Amino acid sequence: MEFFKRIFDKITVEKIARRLLSSWFLACFISAAYSDAPNGEFLYFEKSSIASVSFGIHVLIIFALFVFQMLAFTHFENDKAERFVLLFSFLPYAFLCASAEPDGIWVMFGICAVLFLICKYVFSDGEESIDVPFEKKGMIITAVICACFFTAFLCIQAVCRVRTQSTPCFDFGIFSQMYYYMKETLQPLVTCERAVLLSHFDVHVSPIYYLFLPIFAIFPKPETLVVCQALLLVSGIIPLIFLCRQLSLSRKATALFTVCYTFYPTVMGGCYYDLHENKFLLPLMLWLFFFIEKNKWWGIITFSTLTLLVKEDAPVYIAFIAIYLFISKKDFIKGSVLLCMALVYFAGVVAYLETYGYSGIMSNRYNNFIYEDNGGLVSVIKSVLISPANVLKEVLDPEADSVGSKIGFMLSMLTPLCFLPFITKKYSRYILLGPFVLVNLMPDYVYQHSLYFQYTYGSGACLFYLAIMNYSELTDKFKKSAGVTAALASMIFFSGTIAHKPNYLENYMINKENHDYVTDVLAEIPEEASVAASTMYVTQCSQRREVYSLDDSNYLKSPTHTEYVVLDLRYRANRDKYDDVYKNSNEYELVTYKENWLAVLRCRDCAEGVCDG
Repeated sequence: MEFFKRIFDKITVEKIARRLLSSWFLACFISAAYSDAPNGEFLYFEKSSIASVSFGIHVLIIFALFVFQMLAFTHFENDKAERFVLLFSFLPYAFLCASAEPDGIWVMFGICAVLFLICKYVFSDGEESIDVPFEKKGMIITAVICACFFTAFLCIQAVCRVRTQSTPCFDFGIFSQMYYYMKETLQPLVTCERAVLLSHFDVHVSPIYYLFLPIFAIFPKPETLVVCQALLLVSGIIPLIFLCRQLSLSRKATALFTVCYTFYPTVMGGCYYDLHENKFLLPLMLWLFFFIEKNKWWGIITFSTLTLLVKEDAPVYIAFIAIYLFISKKDFIKGSVLLCMALVYFAGVVAYLETYGYSGIMSNRYNNFIYEDNGGLVSVIKSVLISPANVLKEVLDPEADSVGSKIGFMLSMLTPLCFLPFITKKYSRYILLGPFVLVNLMPDYVYQHSLYFQYTYGSGACLFYLAIMNYSELTDKFKKSAGVTAALASMIFFSGTIAHKPNYLENYMINKENHDYVTDVLAEIPEEASVAASTMYVTQCSQRREVYSLDDSNYLKSPTHTEYVVLDLRYRANRDKYDDVYKNSNEYELVTYKENWLAVLRCRDCAEGVCDG
């Protein structure tokens, strides 16, 4: 009787509610794990899966877990530990719910909203509520673990994507051939981008690509490029840590932001559509923000210049940073210098593209704002000035595209940062949200508001800077809950997005023999020979002077005669093309054939040395 008296003497409504909640969350996780769901897979949002759970057993699990907690915490009463039990009871269920609904942005947002409330309760007594010693060694270990995970995961998936012939000509084959030319001639030439020999810089001006060239010259393989890109992105952890420390964040907070960066879905997500210069923006701009806070001229000029060299639209980011320095930092000298750099460089690169470029500056991605024939960027500016309400409509339109709403995209970018970019009383900082609005939300070009393409890295750097800066000024009562929520929310979004992308490692291991066979066969085609290949086989044929994509609209308009034709027979359209065009062709002879995998054909006249092209 004395034992039960001790239990009821110490019990409170708060403790009952806390223990019931944690018991309920754990019971939901256990019921899902051991349910008799159809096909052996519990789907959290399907009636059939819910029906497969015995309600009686579910209630019994809740009751058993509740009783266990009542007995355990009678002997080991610790309010701080109990709060952690609530958090850790919720997490398994949260991760499973997120992973059960791939790209379920609203589901993940709801989960993270509940997570924030729990974290706010757990850390309700402020920074000192649950104080775990965290030395410098702990921060370094966290950073190293995050960097190793990021590098291993991304390199393995990216390399296997190349080796499973899953990288199309756009946008990887063109860069693989460009680096071949850069290695041979130091010029960024390509034939497979517009079906003619031209400089890639006539389409996009990206001198920053030369930074990868020394490594590619040593290891001249397509896989080298994706490894370099992974290492480039993981290097962003270094300026992130420096920035956190410069803004006086604790080691624990710095470690949390490192975790947030590692699992932030768009950092890895953009790599699933291969190689792009935009990836340079994230680490370069984080370094730039660090040197702005450090007030070091040489660093500001160096990384502003490198940022400008990324792409013709990179001056947009420097211009917004310059305006931010004007208005928020009251630093007119640095702001003036950066703004002049951005305007002069942008004017020069636009003049180059309009004069020598293949298609000029790509303002067509803002067609939803261009109301004049051939209006270009000037028409966009006029449209914004005439009707800002239209800008708001385009930014918030939930039916903006067929892939997902812009609102959902905003949630997927901001929720993993616990909306910290908005949590400030210094409204002048909102200037740095400009690239997010201008580059990602205003265009009707679907890929610019997607996690899985290359257009989020510059705006993502601004969001991280704002998040870290605003976090540094929060009250101690709010800091820890916001930091923990951001780190865990990034992991939750990772489990609901990146974790569901195709597993190229598994694909490669299952079909390793066939994939290696294709790679070996295509490697046997002489380097000096011209090749026209299906888009997914262009990468394997790219280390040569003349290669074209059979699926490129420019090539289809004016096909170029090549010595070899390579068809990817994994796809029905190419099998039909082989049967209808090449199988009984008098022009081409079959060199290699593997059913449902590839067909390599060679021009008969080229083989006999009498082809006139």
